[in-house]
Amino acid sequence: MRAFVQSEVGRFEERSLPDPSPAPGEVVLRVRRALTCGTDLKILERGHPRIALPLTMGHELAGEIESVGEGVVGWKAGERVVPGVSGPCGECAECRGGRENLCRAAHSDRTWGAFAERIRVPASVVARNLHRVPDGLSLESAAFLDPLASVLHGWGRLRAPAGTLLVYGAGALAFLWAAVARLRGVAAVVAGRRPDRAALAERYGAVFAPVGAGGSLVPPPADVAVDATGDPSVWERLPELVRPGGEVLLFGGCAPGTRVSFDAERLHYAEISLIGSFHSTPEDAREAIALLASGRVDPTPLIAARGGLSELPRFLAAQARGEGVRYAIAADS
Repeated sequence: MRAFVQSEVGRFEERSLPDPSPAPGEVVLRVRRALTCGTDLKILERGHPRIALPLTMGHELAGEIESVGEGVVGWKAGERVVPGVSGPCGECAECRGGRENLCRAAHSDRTWGAFAERIRVPASVVARNLHRVPDGLSLESAAFLDPLASVLHGWGRLRAPAGTLLVYGAGALAFLWAAVARLRGVAAVVAGRRPDRAALAERYGAVFAPVGAGGSLVPPPADVAVDATGDPSVWERLPELVRPGGEVLLFGGCAPGTRVSFDAERLHYAEISLIGSFHSTPEDAREAIALLASGRVDPTPLIAARGGLSELPRFLAAQARGEGVRYAIAADS
């Protein structure tokens, strides 16, 4: 099969790989749609301490089951599905405590390799985090399951938000935050460096606040501020951008080894809450697929262009330059 493989930091290429076969409990999907993502670029640019190279790239996808492994029950060839990235074990302390996103076993074997014609879905994902695509929902929209589930998980980390939500960053995740805020009756401000994305912010019911040189930003006071950049300087600044008693959600992942510092006086005397958020749970994924199927969240305006698998290098280069929010790959063409 055709696939794009990252061989080392900064280098990837198209290769011909053996078609995967499902082990017991697994399924193999024919990839129909895959999405570019900022995580793909981060891994390409700097690697990842928990992801070994070489790596078949990509992790946001939807497709059709092509074959099922021994012992798989409830799934059959031809079904349209979207897999989660991870499959929690259901038995560890984290899973029993409702923190399935933190399950160590879930991240030992991930659904990865969307930029290929076929992909193996691990048994743990098949058992707990594989989802049928409802009739009427396109595979392109269904491929947004993972980012939307992550947003819903982050929302669940907050107190019942009211007032104004500030999302710092103007990528796909920021606009999905705005979409969910609109559904929940919370005013949203999206802060970003690209004024051309103001129309997208408006499309999702948010006000766009331009970020100037040196990170200058004068937004209205927010009750909740969410980082969607993974920039440590943004993490440090967000406590200054919320009202007393406000919450700061550290949603975007920083590079491994990053250290940040905060103004202790501000955190203490203004009672600012710092909250971490990572990944999502199968329940978040089920909520995400329901929102996508209902049309209440429409991610298709985030697609800058569509093309076949051979277009991936061009699309990744364009996204790295900030020329598009997301690109959709028809991996079977």
